[in-house]
Amino acid sequence: MAKAEFRRLKHCEIVRQSRVRKKNERKGLRQVNDELEKELDNMLATYRRENDWMHFDERSLRDVLFKKFVHSIYEVRGLRRENSELKDQFLIYDALGEQLQRLQDDFQIPRQVGIRTSIGTIHFHRLTVAEARDIMIDSHRQATSFFETMQRVETGEEEKTMGWTQHQRITADGRVQFNFTKRIDTIGTEELVHKSWEMYCDFGLYHGIYSSVQKLEILQRINDNTLLIRRDLQEGSSAPIFRTVFLLFRIRLPNGYLICFRSHNPAVRVEDDDDPNVQWMEMFYWLLITDPPVKETDPAGIIGPPRPPERGCDVTFGGNLLNSRSAKHATIWKYQIAMALLRWESNAAAPLFALFG
Repeated sequence: MAKAEFRRLKHCEIVRQSRVRKKNERKGLRQVNDELEKELDNMLATYRRENDWMHFDERSLRDVLFKKFVHSIYEVRGLRRENSELKDQFLIYDALGEQLQRLQDDFQIPRQVGIRTSIGTIHFHRLTVAEARDIMIDSHRQATSFFETMQRVETGEEEKTMGWTQHQRITADGRVQFNFTKRIDTIGTEELVHKSWEMYCDFGLYHGIYSSVQKLEILQRINDNTLLIRRDLQEGSSAPIFRTVFLLFRIRLPNGYLICFRSHNPAVRVEDDDDPNVQWMEMFYWLLITDPPVKETDPAGIIGPPRPPERGCDVTFGGNLLNSRSAKHATIWKYQIAMALLRWESNAAAPLFALFG
């Protein structure tokens, strides 16, 4: 046993000495190469001073071969510089790729929806058209009220994030409402509303907006523009389940559309209501997409053909951030809202990142 250990240690020492010797040899060769490069630079400088490179005797084999030799030296040095620059660019692209992969992993939800155990079946009274209309009218009133109020507030550059202007206010009943606004020039109102509505109604696309694991179920289809949906949202297997029954609807406005998520939470009975891990949560978000305002011009002052209509649309995303039931989870909801907004913009409006080559 001792002999085997001695042979192993001896072999390790031989390997170590071999590595040190080869390292010293490489260091010595690099020093010799540097000295030869300096000597070659001096010789080339002397040759350039004594000879005109633009005119040489092509009949002299020595001059022709020497010129080819000199050109090959400069080609080799140029290739070395390009190789060094390519290595630097490769390191940058590699670091950028790792960063984008982290962002992609952060934006991608874990595929746990299919393996989650089934949760309680919900029983509820169907929502009437009149009840849905009342919810839609109140939601429209609150959304437009906040929007009109915030339009009169001046916003500094420090209150903008990735082009989104931020506002918030506290309502009379103590709720905190947030509001993000942005002009998107790459897509029109009708197209953006169509893409957004398809994304929210297709649960496969809807899951791509939120990073948390959630279960969605359509409880009632009131019409093509109004759905009653049940959502169970859970951050992890041991985290609480936040349950919501909400109305998803879109309504036509004089200058655009309003898409709204408004919790209804009717009188329901769920089989797992006695589970302490289940908590009911209110939800109220709106997406207001409108045409850009038409600039009034004096017809007498117009010279030349009329200007084409302004392309793009104005987007407002807002809602309730906190209430008495969700205040302790404010950090989670603020992060979810910001990530959901950026994912929606990337999927429906335009990619957030563009690589130009």
